[in-house]
Amino acid sequence: MKEVDLASRLKPVQKTQLYQTQKPAVFTQQLKLRRSLLANLLVLAAGCGILAFTGVFLYRHLTTVGSRDAVINGVIVNVRAPEEGTLEKLEARVGEFVEPTEAPLALIENDYVSQGSAKEVEKWLERRRGELAAAQAKLAQLQELLAAAQRDERNQQVLEVAQTQRQVAAAQAELAAAQANLADARARYQLAKINYRRFSQLAKQGAVPQAQADAALTELQQSQAQVAARQREVEAAVRTVEALKADARAAELGLTLRKTRSNYDPRLRLQELQIQIAEQQAIVKGIQREIAAQERQVAQAQREVAQRKVVKVTAPIAGYVWRVDARPGMFLGKGDQILQLLDCGRRWVDVFVEEKSLPLIHPGTRATIEPYGKKGKALQGTVSNIRSGLGRLNPGDDQVIPIPENYPRQSQVRVELDADHDWGEGNFCYVGYTARVTFQVIP
Repeated sequence: MKEVDLASRLKPVQKTQLYQTQKPAVFTQQLKLRRSLLANLLVLAAGCGILAFTGVFLYRHLTTVGSRDAVINGVIVNVRAPEEGTLEKLEARVGEFVEPTEAPLALIENDYVSQGSAKEVEKWLERRRGELAAAQAKLAQLQELLAAAQRDERNQQVLEVAQTQRQVAAAQAELAAAQANLADARARYQLAKINYRRFSQLAKQGAVPQAQADAALTELQQSQAQVAARQREVEAAVRTVEALKADARAAELGLTLRKTRSNYDPRLRLQELQIQIAEQQAIVKGIQREIAAQERQVAQAQREVAQRKVVKVTAPIAGYVWRVDARPGMFLGKGDQILQLLDCGRRWVDVFVEEKSLPLIHPGTRATIEPYGKKGKALQGTVSNIRSGLGRLNPGDDQVIPIPENYPRQSQVRVELDADHDWGEGNFCYVGYTARVTFQVIP
């Protein structure tokens, strides 16, 4: 029994020792398997990275062209003195950004501006003002005479109306008397006619002598003659009354031509004065127009003198002050340069590329410009023109000088920058900066 128990106790101990001897080998095998998988993953990742880099490199090599050298350039605007004078004030400083506002960059004063033309015009104005005063005085006199003539004309009309009315009344009285005389003559004629008939009948009967009948006939004839005479007087009186009534109506309308004691009609004088006044008014207005025109000319000349005496120089464009050539106190002639402005709105990039890259670049090709030292977004532009043969050709020469075979053959490509306001504070719009330019080409 003891032996059996001993053997049974020894079996578990052997199993434990066997497990302990087999465990390190399995762990080592598992560790090797893990290391092999990690290495494979690393190799796969490196291969993918190399493939991606190769793809990007090939894509960029096929779709872009890089520059060997590039520099950003811009337009310089010269600000010159519009008039001669002493530079009294200069506000611009190199590196400052200025805009085309009313605030002047500089003030130029000239105390010796000629005013000769303005003086001559002022003398002419003084003379013409004197002539205008004389013409206006004459016009006033004529207007006074016109007023007097109008009064005379009204008075003359009143007098003529009154006179014609009196004449009409007198003529009407004479007409009434003539009509009364006519009536009396007609009555006598009728009486003489009756007497003649009676005496002629009596004479035929022998009652009265024939002489009485003849006397009655003579009286009848005389009465008939008196009737005819009184009839003519009445007709003449009627015509006189009608004529005087016509004169009275004409006098009331101002159409009569009765003369004054000086044998002159005031209406004619009135018309003459009206014509003279119209002519004098035209003369006065003409002088006034000339004076007004000359006064405007004098005012313009004075403004020009004032402008030339103190000249304000403003910025013609928006940009940075590139250079200042003048100093306060300097005397400047007309056209002398005061300063230079960099027009940030007109910039371009001069790019130098190898001639073998020209088949991929043409006007209109887009380009990305990355100035060295600029932070932020890159600039964009478009190729505007290409100039080749730099250093190997003088245009216009008949003879071309050969160059060494290994001489670099480059071409100048101009890229116009897009219109933007990324001008860089204090960096002169990056003009003069060297840049890296990448052309976006289509293979």
